[in-house]
Amino acid sequence: MATNKLTLSIDADTVSKAKRYVARRGTSLSRLLTQYLASLPDDTGAPLPPRVARLAGVLPPHTDIEEYKAHLRDRHGL
Repeated sequence: MATNKLTLSIDADTVSKAKRYVARRGTSLSRLLTQYLASLPDDTGAPLPPRVARLAGVLPPHTDIEEYKAHLRDRHGL
């Protein structure tokens, strides 16, 4: 598979956290990001990953998102 070089701007704390994460797992940042990006759904209508699919339909379609956020802030003190 051909690869492309990519330049990213990521805050230093996030980079440090990511480097610790990959070191513990014996992989690289490039491999971690490649695996994550490869897992994203494409525009072909492919099925959602199971973890995401389980969340579909949790809220009724007519839910006002701002109202729901207010409810969560009130309930959980966020």
